[in-house]
Amino acid sequence: MLEGQVIQNHSNMLSAEQIQANWDRYIKVITESLSKERTDILLPFLEKYQDRMMMMPASSKNWHHSAFAGGYTDHVLRVYDCAIKLYNIWGEMGGDLSTYTLEEMKFAALFHDLGKMGQQEGEYYQPNDSQWHIDKLGQIYKFNTDIPAMKVPERSLFILREIGCKVTQNEFITIKIHDGLYDESNKFYFMSGQKETKLRSHLPLLMHQADHMAAQIEFELWNNSLGEVPKQKLSKPKNASKGDKTLRTAKKIDASNNPKLAEATLDVIDSFFKD
Repeated sequence: MLEGQVIQNHSNMLSAEQIQANWDRYIKVITESLSKERTDILLPFLEKYQDRMMMMPASSKNWHHSAFAGGYTDHVLRVYDCAIKLYNIWGEMGGDLSTYTLEEMKFAALFHDLGKMGQQEGEYYQPNDSQWHIDKLGQIYKFNTDIPAMKVPERSLFILREIGCKVTQNEFITIKIHDGLYDESNKFYFMSGQKETKLRSHLPLLMHQADHMAAQIEFELWNNSLGEVPKQKLSKPKNASKGDKTLRTAKKIDASNNPKLAEATLDVIDSFFKD
């Protein structure tokens, strides 16, 4: 285990002490990893929004990853820890580590999801006031529709620019495409048809791997804490639209054509339809 590594909690609920310990480590890693020019900008910003950022989740649904108070810092530190290990693996296996600096890698890991804080004037995640969505879909948080809609990586870069924090080209590309091919617009970077347009550095790949690894581990911690995948008895909410009914019908047709498709998987598919 890395020194000061992110605190594990299989119940997916962090104590106040754990949340504070993770935040303290987050600030310590930033202070020790980044140039003074950048920490002089970042540390006052983080202090200003500490109450929000220290308590915010990393996702909206309990089966995604770290959807609980303190989940954001928990996730970011895990991505950071995974990135350090993957950096060593890339080097050991012959990867060209000269195409980026350690500071660039650490900066991208520490701020790849900064956009999840929302705008400076409004948070991104809000506690869900719909018990149906909480009970049936595991949607613990909802999105704040009062702030402009932006993809998380783009909002991360926007905030960094807004506060005057310098971002290198490596950091910009890495943060922008860290979601990999989960975002269709990233195909340009990951599926180049020409030698000249291929990524000049493996840093974006490393960061996507670290983020994906961390998120999967967080899902497994949540799933293992349940003992089994819960079967959700889905009922139509009172405000179900015609579109909802169409999608549910499509899901049933798909299930009939795929008898081996697990019921738990269908529940997950259904949750996408209901978001």
